[in-house]
Amino acid sequence: MNAGFFKRMFSSIIDITIILLIAYLTFLIGGRSILQSQIDDFDQINAAYNEIVDAYNNDINLLIAEYNTAITAADGDADLESAAETDYTTARAIIDQQNTIDIAPYDEPMTTYFLNCIFYFAIGFIILMSIYSVAFSGKTLGRKLMQVRLEGPSINPLSVFFHDIIFKYFFIVLVLSVSIIAGIVLLGLTLIVDIILIGFTPKKAALRDIVLKMAVVKSGYGY
Repeated sequence: MNAGFFKRMFSSIIDITIILLIAYLTFLIGGRSILQSQIDDFDQINAAYNEIVDAYNNDINLLIAEYNTAITAADGDADLESAAETDYTTARAIIDQQNTIDIAPYDEPMTTYFLNCIFYFAIGFIILMSIYSVAFSGKTLGRKLMQVRLEGPSINPLSVFFHDIIFKYFFIVLVLSVSIIAGIVLLGLTLIVDIILIGFTPKKAALRDIVLKMAVVKSGYGY
């Protein structure tokens, strides 16, 4: 019997968590240093950047506290509340403008670093998940714990790679690395399609199952 949507979803969540933890460990061990070395004078730039960000956050927090105090003191007086709102908006605009000026010299190197971090995790996730899934022929820890397995006329490294990586994660990770919003939209659409096909059709087969003539079935204990 084909496995239901929730069994498949939780098995995927377990596997994703494992791979992300491994990717994060590689980042801490050496990946972060490698990426930082790509930016000239990273330590100085990062320290200055964080100092500006901290100062900006402190200014905003102080401004919000002053605004809340003014609103409380207004005690429901519409004119005083309006004046407090105007003062807050004006001061906020000045702080934002000054922050934009202060942080401008550091925007390019820090943006490059953050983008490199995103690409590191995106590429690392695909590589690690590919090794993990293909090496175990799709018999991942998530599937074992949720008692499901891949089944089909031809279970081989290539078919597992396309089923578990290309059609399942690759395009979502690719879009996420370019645009977080677009990636979230694609992820949402993919989940909706999977819920419909797996949860409300007799075959309980996702689109990737149908294309590759494979199935994720309940395995019971002893798998």
